[in-house]
Amino acid sequence: MENKKVKRVKFFPEQYNAFNFSTQFGAVIAGVQSGKTFVGSYWAAKKIQEYAKEGVGAIIAPTYKILRQSTLTKFFSEFPSLRRYYKEQKGELLLPTGEIVYIRSADNPLGLEGMTLNWWWLDEGGQVNRLVWTILRSRVSTTGGQGMITTTPYNMGWLYRDFYMPWKSKIDDSLSVFGWRSVDSPYFSKEFYEQEKKRLRPEEFARRYMGEFRKMEGIVYDLPQKQIIEPNDIKARAEARIIGVDWGFRNPAAIGVYYKYDNVWYVVDEWKRTEKTTAEIIEVLKAKQKEHRVADRDIYPDPAEPDRIEECWRAGIKVNKGVKKDIKGGISYIQQLIRDERFYVFSSCKDHLDEIETYHYPEEDDGKPAKDEPVKENDHLMDAMRYAIFTFSYGNREPQWQQPIEAEIKPYYPELGI
Repeated sequence: MENKKVKRVKFFPEQYNAFNFSTQFGAVIAGVQSGKTFVGSYWAAKKIQEYAKEGVGAIIAPTYKILRQSTLTKFFSEFPSLRRYYKEQKGELLLPTGEIVYIRSADNPLGLEGMTLNWWWLDEGGQVNRLVWTILRSRVSTTGGQGMITTTPYNMGWLYRDFYMPWKSKIDDSLSVFGWRSVDSPYFSKEFYEQEKKRLRPEEFARRYMGEFRKMEGIVYDLPQKQIIEPNDIKARAEARIIGVDWGFRNPAAIGVYYKYDNVWYVVDEWKRTEKTTAEIIEVLKAKQKEHRVADRDIYPDPAEPDRIEECWRAGIKVNKGVKKDIKGGISYIQQLIRDERFYVFSSCKDHLDEIETYHYPEEDDGKPAKDEPVKENDHLMDAMRYAIFTFSYGNREPQWQQPIEAEIKPYYPELGI
């Protein structure tokens, strides 16, 4: 790669194993500054060599900022001769052999569609949402190519449920996981490691420096594992069926379906997509309404966009216009439902579960108290859920518009003009 026939690099044992993984998908889930991006860079370079003539690969990071400041900085520091082939405006590495390596951020997951890849490398994969993983899996479905994830375990979302647990339980032989502590790298300060161990809460230290999955700090909905259940026949017994809607386009639009039975709420169905027009969202909403037999008045959309609500009415769905926007009140109510074991989520509702595991309050900033409203990230189904369940329970369930009816008033006292 560097005008040499052979480039030699020293890996410690776990890095070496990750570099040579043989399954279709591999994940390095390890502590910070422990050589994750280093091994990812060399793995990507290996794939570039392997598919030098006609291959197509991709290097991806959660955001453009991480892509520039971390992922590509490390990659080009190890392989500086490749920088000359990087066309930043196109987001492509155009190699003289004819190979293309797409350079992408996952800010807009649908921007990853349309590529047929021989390989991909996703750096800091724990920061992306589940849709990115779903899309990237499909990009190598026809080629049988490989994908590598390098990351710190930020939360117990899709990476834990859809990758780590299926690997650990040995139910998906297409997956491999490799992990190590920050201090396992010979270049990481053992003194600093011990200092951080004393300074940080055990959960945060375990995530950041031991590469272990732990719940995020300040999680909004601490949902116990026992309240995640397999889908059942609650539909036949439900006393109430409601739908929540959070509008979106660049940010995902989200639709959640919720049943109530015996004073217990169940999350039973979901839909979440980016770059869908209002008309397309309404069509999905109609299908969900028909499938789950939900009355118009029991559909609760985000009240902040009255123009979209009006489009629903014109399309024949007279959705509820009295949705409560009380964020703190709605969150408090759902938290109480969880504590009382009156809230369950079907295991098939993976996007709900992904958001629940990452929906958190902000951390204290330079000694200033943190805001008591959650961080506005990956929260679209959380909003839809709150609109529906809280408004149904405490808000106005009737549509706010009625067809006017004419009435005659008999003039008993004509001299009064009435």
